[in-house]
Amino acid sequence: MRASKNIIEEYRNADAEKRLYLFLSHRSLRDEFLEIDQSDTSVGFSETRIKNKCRMCQNWGQSLIGALK
Repeated sequence: MRASKNIIEEYRNADAEKRLYLFLSHRSLRDEFLEIDQSDTSVGFSETRIKNKCRMCQNWGQSLIGALK
């Protein structure tokens, strides 16, 4: 088995598909992988707002309130 440091470094430099493969393959290193993902600035899930909502979702609140009346 490869050294943990090498696997962690490979994970740090990998794309999303390779990261998933490594995450699933190396259960004992998952805590380290999660720390990398949480500190990775290139992954901005909650930082960026969705600018264009889908048409079905635009007025879902008003549709729901109208249905309850």
